[in-house]
Amino acid sequence: MISRRSQQGATLVVVLIVLLLITIIGTLAIRQGLLSLNIATNGQAQQLMLTNSDSAIFTVQDADNLSQELATNGMFGYIRTSSNKGKELVFCYRGTNTNFFTIANASIIKWETGTAPNNSEIGTAGYCNPTSSNNYYTSGRGAVMTQITVQFEDSSSDDTPFSGSVSGTDTDSAKVMSSEKALVHAVSLMPTLSSASTSDIYSCLSTHMNDPEVPSGYTAASGADESVSECLADLNVPFTTHVSEYTLTQSLTSSS
Repeated sequence: MISRRSQQGATLVVVLIVLLLITIIGTLAIRQGLLSLNIATNGQAQQLMLTNSDSAIFTVQDADNLSQELATNGMFGYIRTSSNKGKELVFCYRGTNTNFFTIANASIIKWETGTAPNNSEIGTAGYCNPTSSNNYYTSGRGAVMTQITVQFEDSSSDDTPFSGSVSGTDTDSAKVMSSEKALVHAVSLMPTLSSASTSDIYSCLSTHMNDPEVPSGYTAASGADESVSECLADLNVPFTTHVSEYTLTQSLTSSS
C-alpha cells in the first residue's frame, strides 16, 4: 500500500522536472533569439557601412568635381606631385560638411624613414576621431565613420610598358600629362559596435597606412607595418574596406 506522503513526494519530483525542462527550453529560445538578433544586426551594419563607402567613392569619381579635385588644393592635385609619390592623403568623410574635401581637414601619412609612419606632415585633422566631440561621422546618426585615403603609385613600379598611356600619343611631343595611377581606399567602421576603446580605434586610423611599405634598410616597430584594415581586425571593430583604382590621363580633341 502506497502512502499519501510518498505520492506527494513523487508529484513534487515531477513538478521540479517539468520546471527544469521549461527553464531549459526558455533558455534555448532566448539564446536563439539573441543569435538571430546578432545576425540581423551584423547584416544591417555591413549594409550600412557598404552604403557609406559606396557614397564616398561615387563622390570621388563624380566627373563634375574632377577639375576641382585636380587643382593644386584638390584631393588628387595635392598628392600627385613627384615629391608625394607613395604618401597617403587622408581625410574623414563628414556628411554634415558642405564640402566633400578641403585641404584644411586633411592629413598626410608617409613612411620614408624610421620605424613607423609619420602622420603629421600637414597636421592631424584628417583622421576620423571617435574620441573627439566634433562630428567625424558620415551623418547625424553618429553610427558610421568613413576614412578616405588617396595615393599615387610610382610609375617606375609598374611592370607593364606604357601602362595607362593614351593610345596614339607621345607624352613629350603631344604636350600632355603623363598617365598616373591613383589608389583610393574608403574604410567604413562602426565604433559603437566594438568593445575596443575609442583611443585604440583612433590609433589605428591615425598611425597606420592603408598600403604600408617599409623602406629598404629599415625595420618596422612591432605592429607598425600593419594596414588600417589589419589593425581594426585585430581590435574586432566592424569595418569594410573599399579599394578603387583610377588611371588619370589627358586626351586630345580636335576642333574645326
